[in-house]
Amino acid sequence: IFKLFIEGIKMKLFKMFTLTLLFLLALVQLNIFAQDSLEISKQKAKDAIEKYLTAIGGRDVLAKVEDRTTIMRGTAMGQSITLIAKQKSPNKLRQEIKAGGMEQLVIFDGEKGVMNAMNQKIEVKDKELEALKIEAVMEFLLDPESYGIKISYEGSEKINTKETYKIKMVLPSGLRWFSFFDAESGLKVKEEKELQTQMGLMNQTFTFDDYKEVDGIKYPHKIVQSAGGQSIDVTVSSIKVNKGLADDIFVIIE
Repeated sequence: IFKLFIEGIKMKLFKMFTLTLLFLLALVQLNIFAQDSLEISKQKAKDAIEKYLTAIGGRDVLAKVEDRTTIMRGTAMGQSITLIAKQKSPNKLRQEIKAGGMEQLVIFDGEKGVMNAMNQKIEVKDKELEALKIEAVMEFLLDPESYGIKISYEGSEKINTKETYKIKMVLPSGLRWFSFFDAESGLKVKEEKELQTQMGLMNQTFTFDDYKEVDGIKYPHKIVQSAGGQSIDVTVSSIKVNKGLADDIFVIIE
């Protein structure tokens, strides 16, 4: 009887060991499957981004851009608006916005960011600063992962009869940006961005159209920005590349 009792315990232990082993194997398989899925999603995102970079001119041409000045004009809330964006490699930005009698100036010197508006200077901090750092880069999609951005393919989505690839980008702070690339042409047709403001998290939407070539690179010449129920409709009137912008225009005066 004692022998049978021992054998029974052994059998139960064997069954428990077998079930535990099967459970662990299932967990390993699930983990491998999840990792494979992430890698496939990441590769699809890279492919969509690479197609976009090729469509607008290619890596070699884009890498040669040292500075760029873009002038845009349009309307916002019934007011005429002018936007002048100046960028210098690797990551300096000066953006002026004039609307009616109001003016706003944003400067990022490569490390710090400030916004001047209505005779007030506001330092850009935290998530807003992180987003500004990335926006200041001439073309961060050349290597998004070097800025700590995680990319993934989110499937396809139809925008105005166009089939697009939806790519998610998660910034180190957790802010999410989505880019939509035309499946056929590779061009970017839309962006959705989370924006951290002093009033909380906001969503911005940009649509891009009328791509034209300037110095070997295609840029959208019609852009519509929507946020907080308001929209800004602008047309690019001028893009100048590699004109030798001086560093002093990006200096933040304390």
